[in-house]
Amino acid sequence: MPLRISPVSSKEDMEAFLQLPFAIYKGDPHWVPPVLSHQRAFLDPKTGPFYEIGEVQLFLAKDGDRTVGRISAHLNFAYEKHHDTDTGFFGFFECIDDQDAAHALFQTAAEWAKARGKTKLHGPLSFGIYDEVGLLIEGYHQRPVMFHTYNYPYYEKLVESWGFKKSFDWFGYIMDKLPAPVEELKKRRDDILAAAGLTITQGKTSEFINQAPQIMEMFNTLWDKNWGHVPLTERQFTEFVVQLKPILRPELVNFIEEDGEIVAFSIVAPDINHTLLKTRGRLNWLGMLRLFYDCRIAPLKASRAIILGVKKSQQWKKLHHALILNIMITLSRWQKNGVWCDCSLIPESLVKWNKTLQMFGGRKWRTFRLYDRDI
Repeated sequence: MPLRISPVSSKEDMEAFLQLPFAIYKGDPHWVPPVLSHQRAFLDPKTGPFYEIGEVQLFLAKDGDRTVGRISAHLNFAYEKHHDTDTGFFGFFECIDDQDAAHALFQTAAEWAKARGKTKLHGPLSFGIYDEVGLLIEGYHQRPVMFHTYNYPYYEKLVESWGFKKSFDWFGYIMDKLPAPVEELKKRRDDILAAAGLTITQGKTSEFINQAPQIMEMFNTLWDKNWGHVPLTERQFTEFVVQLKPILRPELVNFIEEDGEIVAFSIVAPDINHTLLKTRGRLNWLGMLRLFYDCRIAPLKASRAIILGVKKSQQWKKLHHALILNIMITLSRWQKNGVWCDCSLIPESLVKWNKTLQMFGGRKWRTFRLYDRDI
């Protein structure tokens, strides 16, 4: 039978959509299986937070009875309010190394978006700028970090051969070595805080949960000028908090307050992919126990700096430097275990932030690329 592209329209189609990556990455020691229950909920129009602000169609590519590719075509109405109304998106792209199958998927997504008045196709985004972003084009030969995309090198060829051009790059940095002795780092942190007349509070995981609305407002305001920023809805941010709550390690939650108001914060989380790789993505009761132990009790081995923000009125005080120093000081207690922290995703347009991370010993180890093509 010839190659055919069809919309996902049944439970069987959805299972084929979800199971395809397991076939493509079978035997790959670096690929981390997704938690299928989470992905089902994320893709379900009844439960997925994106469907409040977007329209989605999922597609499968089949060669006979064999599923060989998948893609989403989607619109983001929140993006259209803040940027333009010309752009449609694709995401969740997976495909065997076959240009015909990949091109058919891209063409189908483009036709779907064009039929809804769009003149450009942008991606991969699954679904938004704060979900899984971009095609991995640097950093293939290592385990991906939580919430990062992962793909084989041939994906770049499949995308670019259809005529997509680079739109924007996002970087991941790794910090795995202290740039100076711990005592020196403490002095630098304390000098910054003393000059500002402020202190850092650690260990208030409950405050992160209770102050989620204030933190969401800060996030949406602080990132407003960043490339491609689309404010998170309350439901999207709540989903983010729900995912983080069970894995947060109190000493990695930091706040700086002034007169009871949060003016700066950082959230570092244990990298759950460290556990999911061992459980093959299964989070039954045994998997949940292992996840809890790895994230909350065991010596920390891998982490990701999820978010760091400083109110605009306070940014001249270098509070972001104090937070970075405090993260490094905290992680130093597991230095003998080879602990490392991924700091991402950093847009290429934030030149100062890229230089700041490099100044503190961060080195770029992953690049994720977004593409455009006129349709």
